[in-house]
Amino acid sequence: MHIQFSYKNVDPRDKKFLEDYLDKKMVRLETLMSAGDFESANLEIRVEKFVKKEAFKIEIHLQAPKEKLLASEDDHTVMEAFDLAFDKLVIQLRKLKDKK
Repeated sequence: MHIQFSYKNVDPRDKKFLEDYLDKKMVRLETLMSAGDFESANLEIRVEKFVKKEAFKIEIHLQAPKEKLLASEDDHTVMEAFDLAFDKLVIQLRKLKDKK
């Protein structure tokens, strides 16, 4: 799987935290995706910290050969926003897996 991060107004400490935190969460994605789909999938994570308020917006785009999924969330901490968006993505993957 190819993973790409893009950041806007995010400090280096939060960037490092997210990249390390994603490594721990990848097990959930790997179990939901079949081996063929997982290897050729692209995962894009966009993180933005709002300037005027203390909040983060996270968008997670997953593009597999036959599917395109998007999950996004806003929250006051980067970890909560990421967890909520990631959980939405997992729910979408489970629905797809159940259909097949």
